[in-house]
Amino acid sequence: MLRVTRVAATSITLGISACATGPHYKIPDSRAAMPSTFDTRDSTLPATAPVDRWWTVLGDATLDALIAHALSDDPDLATAEARVQQARAQARIAGATFYPAANLDGRVSRDKLSRNGESLALIPFPLGTTLFTDYRVGFDASWEIDLAGKTRRDVEAAVARLESTDESRNDARSVVAAEVADAYVDYRASARRLELAQQTLAAYDETLRLTVLEQHAGLSSETDRRRVEADRFIAAGALPSLAAEGRGALFKLAALTGASAESLTAELAAPRELPNLPATVSIGLPADLLRRRPDVRRAERDLAASTADVGSAVAAQFPRLSLTGDFGWDSVHPGDLTKAASQYWNLTPQLTLPLFAGGKLRAQVRESEAAHDAELGMYRATVMRALADAETTIVRLAGERNRQDSLEAVSAALTTNVTRERQRYAAGDVAMIEVLAAERAANQAMDQQVASQAQLTRDYVALGKALGGGWQSQW
Repeated sequence: MLRVTRVAATSITLGISACATGPHYKIPDSRAAMPSTFDTRDSTLPATAPVDRWWTVLGDATLDALIAHALSDDPDLATAEARVQQARAQARIAGATFYPAANLDGRVSRDKLSRNGESLALIPFPLGTTLFTDYRVGFDASWEIDLAGKTRRDVEAAVARLESTDESRNDARSVVAAEVADAYVDYRASARRLELAQQTLAAYDETLRLTVLEQHAGLSSETDRRRVEADRFIAAGALPSLAAEGRGALFKLAALTGASAESLTAELAAPRELPNLPATVSIGLPADLLRRRPDVRRAERDLAASTADVGSAVAAQFPRLSLTGDFGWDSVHPGDLTKAASQYWNLTPQLTLPLFAGGKLRAQVRESEAAHDAELGMYRATVMRALADAETTIVRLAGERNRQDSLEAVSAALTTNVTRERQRYAAGDVAMIEVLAAERAANQAMDQQVASQAQLTRDYVALGKALGGGWQSQW
């Protein structure tokens, strides 16, 4: 009989192995909604494959170390990793329902039967004893055969959600890398701008001193002095905000990397210029976003899970077949426990057919279908947002690069003018106030150039994230 049962179970399993109710998932083809290339005329943005670890292109070893540290120790990434492990365990739980469940049990019980109870009162002969000890050893097993494919759909949904959670972790990696780079750029930019602002303030101090002397000599008016004083106050007012920006960026780096602000201050103490972008930045093709961006990949896996949920809800309307049984030995005499006469077993096939549930099962199907439609809409919206995000950052990067070129030309011209004014002052052609005015103009132009370079680098960081870089695990 056991052999017949095994043959029957194998036949049923093979017969339903390719059977699963509900829709079969197919990845949406979103390439038709994508343009063939990004809309850019900038020759420095070729359509070659973008770099995964985009920050390495900047050539800043300190930035590389900070990002590596953050990707290892950031608390948000630790949380995302824990969620992946949770989803992996849930997928294993779902997959375990494919297999029979078996339990081994053993017990010893001390029992006393009532002579006047219904079990013994009608027996026509006296019993020797109603007190005995029962010994029992055996195992039981149960197996629900996946006739309609409900278990298969549940496993598909669990695996898809595991993959979605994994993509959420990848997205978190991308965000952390970008945030570290932004904070690092802000710190370097604020330090350089603070240095320029201090030089400008020093020039104003000297200009004010000379203006006061000229006023006493009758060469300038009180209005001139007050104008210089007002400009000096404005220059002095920029120092606290720039210092605060630098401290804020430092605290953000500390939170992202898990390091203390003091240790980071020591690590970043050496003056360093802002990272320079390479001459060309590869951006790839719009269709690359479908496989590179974690948010798009996550939305696609959520859609796959919702499709499997529909199949699971449909399968719940079909009959369910389960097999249960147990086998073991039972005896009131320990010495007889292993004898054939002490054996017991039973095998129970059970077929359950849903007949009436007040429309609950049909409503569950409609609910799953509506959830699937919502996930499909979310997937399409995510694809469109990814495309818009990439195109926006491309335009901003190209525009800021043009602005940076103009500011570099202005700064170079004003720096040359400072040299010329100093030469004229040495020759006695101009006063020191004219030299100081040229220095202030050059510092202000340099400040704008530094701010533009920082914005250009931040745009590059945003582009690297928009193109789907920063999460790849080959550190």
